[in-house]
Amino acid sequence: MSHAKRSRAGERGRRIRRLAGAATLAVLLPLVAGAAEHITPTVVLRKQADVIRSTLPDATHFFLKTVQIGRRDLSAIEQTADFKPEDPRVKFYYGQNGSGSLVGVVLFPQVNTQHGPFEVGLTLGPDGTIRDVAPTKATVETKPWVEKAVGTGFLDDFRGLSAGQQPDRARKALRSADIGDMPTFAGEELAEAVEHGLALYQVLYAGSASGSAN
Repeated sequence: MSHAKRSRAGERGRRIRRLAGAATLAVLLPLVAGAAEHITPTVVLRKQADVIRSTLPDATHFFLKTVQIGRRDLSAIEQTADFKPEDPRVKFYYGQNGSGSLVGVVLFPQVNTQHGPFEVGLTLGPDGTIRDVAPTKATVETKPWVEKAVGTGFLDDFRGLSAGQQPDRARKALRSADIGDMPTFAGEELAEAVEHGLALYQVLYAGSASGSAN
């Protein structure tokens, strides 16, 4: 196992141990033993269309590129961010200005957990760096955790990052905010979604994806 993968595995273990200290037995058993999930209904925090238009204000034309993940792409994604996408198709929404120049790209990576999905709208500029991160989906249970995590302002520290760069400053800001275990957990999952999105962008959009696109 590579150093990066060991680091991510260690981070996941530390996250679970932090949760275990304050979680009730009903939460702890599914988390550790893999028992039945207890997911509450999904809620939309922000519509995808609103994220696309608000984070690409200079765009006059919008397009959709859907990429089917190929085998080589999957291997590259796993090496880049140590995860395997559950959906074999990834949608990239991009905007162009009046002269046809690229304004930016938006995608919506999602992390699925024992508490339900955490989805973010990830906007990147033409140079491939993060322009904006906006939570777009959570659940009835996790919505207050997400709101508390977002209230720390830690998502602002993702701006300017590109694929391969670790969001250490953002995670440090989140952990030092002392907002409680579950809001911190939600923030960590949002951060993981961002990392996944960067890998998907690097391999499938910015790189030469081997899968098909339409």
